[in-house]
Amino acid sequence: MKKNRSFFYVLISFIIIITTGCIGGYDPISRGISRGIGKAVGEHAENEAYRRTAPKEKLPPPRSANWGNFMAMQAQIVFTYAFSAGGLWLGQVDYAPGEWTKFEIITDSDNTIEMERAYMKVDEKGNHWWRISWMDGEDSWIYETLISPDGSLLRLRAKDADGNQGEIPVAGQQIYFPPQDVTNESIEGATVGKSSIKTNAGVFNCDHVVFLAVYGQGKVEWWITKEVPGGVAQYQIVDQGEVLWKSKIIAKGKNATTVLGSF
Repeated sequence: MKKNRSFFYVLISFIIIITTGCIGGYDPISRGISRGIGKAVGEHAENEAYRRTAPKEKLPPPRSANWGNFMAMQAQIVFTYAFSAGGLWLGQVDYAPGEWTKFEIITDSDNTIEMERAYMKVDEKGNHWWRISWMDGEDSWIYETLISPDGSLLRLRAKDADGNQGEIPVAGQQIYFPPQDVTNESIEGATVGKSSIKTNAGVFNCDHVVFLAVYGQGKVEWWITKEVPGGVAQYQIVDQGEVLWKSKIIAKGKNATTVLGSF
C-alpha cells in the first residue's frame, strides 16, 4: 500500500462529515459530531470517521462482494462532493457532452488532491454518462456512472488505486444524491459582490456568493461564472476565519470519453 493512500481515506472521512446532511447512511456519524463543519476536522471526529470507512491494511480483494461494497461506499461519498457541496451546487451553466473540469482541493492541513469531473455523453434514452476521478499523489480512483434524467443511478463502474476495476451492482442502494436546486432569487440574495479569480485554467469573472452553513457553524463561499463548465470556479468552507476546505478549478477541456470501457 502506498504511503499517501491513507490521506484518501481521511479525506473521504472529512467529506462524510461536511456532507452528512444529504447522506442518510451516515447519520450515526453526524449525530456524534456536534459542531458540523465548524471544527469537524478535529482529531476525534476525523479518527472516528476514518475508523468507520478505511480498511485496516489493504483494499478488499477484487471480484469479491467486499470489494464491490467498499467501492460503492466510497462512490457515495465521492459523488456527494463531486456533484454538490453540502447538498447544493450553485453553478448556473451545464456541462456539454465531452466537457470536463479538474479542481485542486486543499484542506486546512495543507493536504492537496485533484478531482476531475467529466460529462462523457448522453445516450439514446437521455441518460447521462459521467466520470469522476480522484488523484492523490500516485494514487487515482476512477468512477464512471450512468444517471437517468430524474437523478437515478443506473450503472456504476470503478477502478481502485491498485488498478482493480469492475462493474458495481446497482440494486437500490443510495449511492448518488442529486444536489438540491437553489432558486435564482436565493443566489442573488446571497451575492456579496463580483471578483476576478485567477486560476491555472484561466482568469474568470465571478459572482461571489456566501451562504451560512446549513449544518453547523461557519459559511460556504462560492465564486460562480458562466465561463467554465458546471459554472463554479472556486468554493471554500470557512469557520471562524479559518479556511477548512478550498477547491479551485485548475483545468478544463473537451472530448472526455470512457477510460473503463463503460460504453
